[in-house]
Amino acid sequence: MRDRFREETARAVLSAAEQVFAEEGFFAASMARIAERAGVAVGTLYNHFKDREALLGALLDQRGDELLEELDRRLALSPKAPFAEQLRSFVGALFEHFEAHRALLHSTFSGEHLPCVRKTDTPRGIYARVQTLLKVGHRQKVLRADPDHSFAVILLGTVRSNFVREKFGAPPVPAESAAEAVTDFFLRGAGR
Repeated sequence: MRDRFREETARAVLSAAEQVFAEEGFFAASMARIAERAGVAVGTLYNHFKDREALLGALLDQRGDELLEELDRRLALSPKAPFAEQLRSFVGALFEHFEAHRALLHSTFSGEHLPCVRKTDTPRGIYARVQTLLKVGHRQKVLRADPDHSFAVILLGTVRSNFVREKFGAPPVPAESAAEAVTDFFLRGAGR
């Protein structure tokens, strides 16, 4: 019971932190405001997190773990499906995750530089999963040779640029449309 209460409290704190960071920005967000939003005492917050940087690190770790779990789920769903279908599902998971956490991720991708926060392992985890997916494309003979191992970086760069499209003056698009456009673009450029 106590463990479940701790998990629920941590989940509430992380959710509140995400909302406050998104609304106020990392540097303006206070631990007191986050505690208030989570419905806990400030002392309780400090019992779990040393400071705001530790809280943001835990939040980014949690969101990264959730994303990697979803990518693994998508990869396992239909291992024998055509590569294009698997790619669309995988890229769709990236866009759906971004859309669900848009304000937080947008600021970490494009605006606020947070040198005080350590880097997470999420980008390497995503890259490894993309490599696994691309092996399917090569096995199914849908992709041409990639001797420089550039396709994963190109795919992820295309996805990332869509996350920050507003910086270029382009309007946001729904996750499904973005996933379809990136999949089509990638397959035409990397396809046989």
